[in-house]
Amino acid sequence: MMLRRSFPVLAVALVAAAAQWAFAIERAASPWVFVAMGAASVAAIAVGLAALRDEADLPALWAPRWGDLRNGFLVAVLAWVVATGGARLLGGSGAFDAQLLRLYLQVGPVGAQPSAAFVAGILVVAALEETLWRALVPRALEGFVPARVAWMLSAALYAIAHLPAAKAMAVFGAPNYLLPQAALALGLALGGLAAALGRVVPGFFAHVFFDLAILGPFALVRLTP
Repeated sequence: MMLRRSFPVLAVALVAAAAQWAFAIERAASPWVFVAMGAASVAAIAVGLAALRDEADLPALWAPRWGDLRNGFLVAVLAWVVATGGARLLGGSGAFDAQLLRLYLQVGPVGAQPSAAFVAGILVVAALEETLWRALVPRALEGFVPARVAWMLSAALYAIAHLPAAKAMAVFGAPNYLLPQAALALGLALGGLAAALGRVVPGFFAHVFFDLAILGPFALVRLTP
């Protein structure tokens, strides 16, 4: 019971520490962003599986069904509109563009097209984060709060875990809240989807589409004089 109670907090701590390290300017344009975030998720998943034991039926949660790709795309569009629209509304278009360019710098290098490593990083991290934040963390929270609250609380924790990235990717001294805002929008959309369907496959597709929509355009940016 103690491990189950502490698991969500530990998941936040692990991912937050990885985000603070991975999104520092010293790691810009390196694969360490994906490696660090993926490793933190793997460690948290291991703790979650130990805490939940036989309660986490991952094969059932990852069982694909017809229409998952379509549903994932539609949810990704909704999450993208909310995340980008909210960021522009809160910070203004100029601030949003500056924050986005800072994120592009971090996940680079900027080139003619996304590399295979970049796409693989998105796929792996998306799969790990869906397992952690939309399957294991809500299941652990359901032991203490109603299920209808657990997935929303998990979305909030997902966003909180990305807050250190806001400081690490500061723009002109101001915290870059683009990533936490996107995590909150994505967490609510995908958390609700997973809670409604009892599976994470559509959310995985939505997560990949969302990340590609946010990060993919860096291939079109040319940072040349």
